[in-house]
Amino acid sequence: MRMKSLRERFRTLLILGRVSNLPTVWSNLITGWIMAWMIDLKALAFLLVGGSLLYTGGMFLNDFCDANFDAQYYPERPIPAGKISRRAVGLLAVLWFAAGLACLIPFCWLTSEIALLLLAVIVLYDFRHKNVSWAPLTMGFCRFLLYLLAASAASSPYLLWSVVPVSVNPDLLWSVLPPAVVLGVYVAGITYLARGESRPEKPSHWAFPLFLLPVLLSVGMCVLLPYHYTRPLLFCLLFLGWIAWLLVPLWRKTNRSIGRVVSGLLAGIVLVDMIAVAPVLGFSTAEFFLLFGFALLLQRIVPAT
Repeated sequence: MRMKSLRERFRTLLILGRVSNLPTVWSNLITGWIMAWMIDLKALAFLLVGGSLLYTGGMFLNDFCDANFDAQYYPERPIPAGKISRRAVGLLAVLWFAAGLACLIPFCWLTSEIALLLLAVIVLYDFRHKNVSWAPLTMGFCRFLLYLLAASAASSPYLLWSVVPVSVNPDLLWSVLPPAVVLGVYVAGITYLARGESRPEKPSHWAFPLFLLPVLLSVGMCVLLPYHYTRPLLFCLLFLGWIAWLLVPLWRKTNRSIGRVVSGLLAGIVLVDMIAVAPVLGFSTAEFFLLFGFALLLQRIVPAT
């Protein structure tokens, strides 16, 4: 009986943290890291842990802020269902935030500033996302910042074992900006679409074209730099197939819930990362399929939304 209670409490924490989306966070950070041409795996581990903790804190804070909304639309969520108190969720959110910053601050000053900005945007989104129309843009901005966070961290040694700070090469950050913008817009589109999941309103079909931006960027780069950018085209086809499988039934208004579509699009963040990093890794990018599959597997255990 006690073991069952412990399992239920652990599952409650997993649901609050929406851990099925963590593979997409890792994918974002690994992509930014690779695009900065770094292979220090010890520092990468701290980056992944720090980013995961900030994401988890953001999800906990989201439930803390949405307790009244969830009581009306999502009574099965942990707080309205009485599985955990709102106060405990808020305290745990602060704990995750503090632990995440502790992992990221020992990087260079720019990484610390981006981490603090990311935390501020997460808090802004959680407290304001139900009241303002531009809230999905802040969610996209969070993912945008993950690329920059990883690229800046990869540009300097981890100060826990290096006492000589290194300035960040600004060219690395500029090279990450185009795919970071595309990722941010893609995630903002998912968030706009997800607004119809729990409310009696139609899906935002106008957001559908936003999901094609990764392909458009890749095709554009292929035209400009064909030698370096022809390799991502195969991954673009795979991404288009996944997007079509998710969105065509929703567009035709056949029986597919918005929740399932949003979960699939969230897992598709890994495919967006694959397209971004393909010019660097070539067909070795296929290893990202492990994260994609892991995200889909976790979604069978813990809801993504």
